[in-house]
Amino acid sequence: MATEAVEHAIAHPTSNQVANLASQSVLKPRPALTLVGSPRVLPLDNYECFIGVSTNVAALKQFISVQAAAHTPTLIIGERGLRQEQIARVLHSASENSAQPFFAVNAHSLDSEALHNLLFGPRGMIETCERGTIYINELTRLPALLQQRFAAHIEEQRWRAHSGRSNGPRLIFATEWNPTEMKAENRIAYGLVELLRPSGFTIKPLRERSEDIAYLARHLAGRIAKRLNKGPHEIAPGALKMLSDYPWEGNIDELEAALESAIAATQPQQIDETLLPSRIRYSALKSIPASGIDLPQLVDDFERGLIETALRQTGNNQTKASALLGLRVQTLNMKLKRFKEQAEEGSGE
Repeated sequence: MATEAVEHAIAHPTSNQVANLASQSVLKPRPALTLVGSPRVLPLDNYECFIGVSTNVAALKQFISVQAAAHTPTLIIGERGLRQEQIARVLHSASENSAQPFFAVNAHSLDSEALHNLLFGPRGMIETCERGTIYINELTRLPALLQQRFAAHIEEQRWRAHSGRSNGPRLIFATEWNPTEMKAENRIAYGLVELLRPSGFTIKPLRERSEDIAYLARHLAGRIAKRLNKGPHEIAPGALKMLSDYPWEGNIDELEAALESAIAATQPQQIDETLLPSRIRYSALKSIPASGIDLPQLVDDFERGLIETALRQTGNNQTKASALLGLRVQTLNMKLKRFKEQAEEGSGE
């Protein structure tokens, strides 16, 4: 996912600029947060993780405003697909250390030894990043020894902060977690999460804040149409209702994929119900419409959606995704190949 550049306000905005900023959803950090003496303003309308009208989105904006002034370890709790890395990047960009480097570490892609060397080894990130930010995408899936190392490091940093000798990079973690299961299965991870929770935030999944979906859908449709050079695509009220009622297990990522599929297949026009994937159109089906349904296509769409969710959940690890789906790896590969061929036929390639 491409992260859009953070805009910097000029040092002395005109009255018109101030009025325009006041009408937008913006983050205005505390006066102490400056860069080369100029006030920093981050327009949050550029970031889909901040789009919406729910109390959860409002609380997230306030959380960023408060945490941007600190240099403490931060925890972002939420399901996959909620753009946690985007939140971490905005938090870094809103801080006084925004000119320092930002590193994103994918805990799924490295083994225990490689992760340890990357983070805590000689000349590793913890030692060399100084006042920058390190984002780690899945805290509770880190090896137990690395979790213990982080807990010790955080406690040491807190002691240094009390002694007035705070230094080193800021740590931002993301996690999906069930506290009941974690306490029974991984007490080390549970203790580390509890250590971080005072400076953490829980992002609710889309199904628990459906009032945000219409705003998100319009925002994403505009971005997608611009990226694909497709021109404006409006979303019909009926389609918005379907999008708002759908549970979205993959959250923002799944919503964006559904809209991109609809926009890529059409010229500029209104997106109505017929352009949405059949799994969304028929998710709450109580009876079969008089026009009938395309059952094979509906089954294909449902299967494709489950496979895409499993791959997202496992960081595109086909072996793990196959285990989640109860399939052999060879079977999953065959299905992925078939979906690719169908997509190429549909695009006329």
